[in-house]
Amino acid sequence: MKSLTKRKRYTSFTMILGSALLAAGCTGGQGGEEAANPQTEESGKSANANFTYPMPGNIELTYMTEALGGIPARAPIDDEYQKRTGIAIKHLGGTPMTDQKFSLLLASGELPDIFLNTWLQYPGGPDKAVEQGYILKLNDLIDQHAPNLKKALQEHPEIDKMIKTDNGTYYAFPFIRSEAGRVYGGPIIRKDWLDELGLSVPETIDEWHTVLKAFKEKKNAAAPVTFRTMFLGERTAGFAGAYGVMGNYYVKNGKVVYGYLEPEYKEYLKTMNQWYKEGLIDKDFASIDAATVDKKMTSNVSGATFGWQFYIEKYNAAAQAADPKANYVAAPYPVLKKGTKPEFGQLDNAYAGTSSAAISAKAKNVEAAMRWLDYAYSEEGSMLNTFGIEGVTYELKDGKPVYKDLVVKNPEGLGSDQVMMQYAHGTNFPMIQRDNHLPAKYPQTQAALDVWRNTNHAQHLLPPVTPTAEEADEMASIMNDINALVKEAELKIILGAEPVEAYDKYVEQMKGLGIERALEIQQAAYERYLKR
Repeated sequence: MKSLTKRKRYTSFTMILGSALLAAGCTGGQGGEEAANPQTEESGKSANANFTYPMPGNIELTYMTEALGGIPARAPIDDEYQKRTGIAIKHLGGTPMTDQKFSLLLASGELPDIFLNTWLQYPGGPDKAVEQGYILKLNDLIDQHAPNLKKALQEHPEIDKMIKTDNGTYYAFPFIRSEAGRVYGGPIIRKDWLDELGLSVPETIDEWHTVLKAFKEKKNAAAPVTFRTMFLGERTAGFAGAYGVMGNYYVKNGKVVYGYLEPEYKEYLKTMNQWYKEGLIDKDFASIDAATVDKKMTSNVSGATFGWQFYIEKYNAAAQAADPKANYVAAPYPVLKKGTKPEFGQLDNAYAGTSSAAISAKAKNVEAAMRWLDYAYSEEGSMLNTFGIEGVTYELKDGKPVYKDLVVKNPEGLGSDQVMMQYAHGTNFPMIQRDNHLPAKYPQTQAALDVWRNTNHAQHLLPPVTPTAEEADEMASIMNDINALVKEAELKIILGAEPVEAYDKYVEQMKGLGIERALEIQQAAYERYLKR
């Protein structure tokens, strides 16, 4: 047993978990990040005294993610995970659940041992995936082989409530975002252009209109604001939030609503159509990709966009190489009336269902899969996934992790986030995320999150509800057609192919396709969730 002195060196993982998930705004600085040294003599012990890492037997498991693409290059984090757990992982690439290839994979019967995906999106829901024999129900297996996850769920019922279905089935090891990690995107703008033109960072739709016109007329920006269609109002509120709506489902006064049905969404589209006519919105936005947005933002073609926090870092780095005065900053989510708080922005649930690891019903070694996944929820696994490898990416000073020069002064010129992607999982991995206090080169990057957090979005966030298998099948049938219709309506109206008044016709079409029934299903699932 560790001595009392050693115990005082460390903050328990469950205390860290609680602060990470429940104390919004309390994650700044390194003062609260005392943690266990993974190199101590007892670092291999899990919460179950009858089992210690590494697991014997030279076990190899296959692993597939939801990120579309080929097999990732092996990184130091992979080697370290294998050394600590005793389990080798063979990466098989990735396939999103919404891709047809995923259905073909299931039909082939050639399944990986571990599936990392968004199981809430499975046709018929997670219960259906278990019922059909593709993945395992984990309830008993967690009791037997996942003491770290079990302990975290027992001590934090708010997480436990999120990650199981209404009938109590655990179907995957979850990725739980930290409080700091739930907001990570919003408007980005060229502050140096604003300063040159004598303009302030825009807050209202009218101010945005003034700014974008100035970018076009006085900075010769061919595409004053550029963004991908995912930022129209669904992935983030975009400009739609100013009208008190956003795309998809959310909660309003205790009821589930579908933003595209709301009359305010039509008003938002009217504004976007007008801006497009004036040449303020990138004429290529309907087909643009992320790389093209980056190029336009760093070559004076565009002065504003919607994107993720790390975009600010890379835009400043790229543009300042040619123009040291270039300055990209976060702008607040827009409103109609100055001085009001944005109703919507970007905010994820702590558990959104993404990057959740299920175990195949055909897994060669179920216990090994459970042990490998459970390691992430241990104190040592959390330290590794957050700060990387002690002695390589950080060292402990007075019990607190401090990053080494490999991270903060990388000899190859890599950003700290690029380095840590090789040495820690950090995000989008089955784990309970902690704020890693990763230093940014530009203070604008760090400041962005406080700007974007200032919304009422939390009041409207629909939790990770799970319709019954029958409801989920019905929802999928309804929403496949409606999702396509919504995208068609948005683009046609913004591009001017149809008048704004045509949106009323699309609303009626949505009703004809069953959107009101879909709302009934979502409301019932929401009410069941509240009773869990």
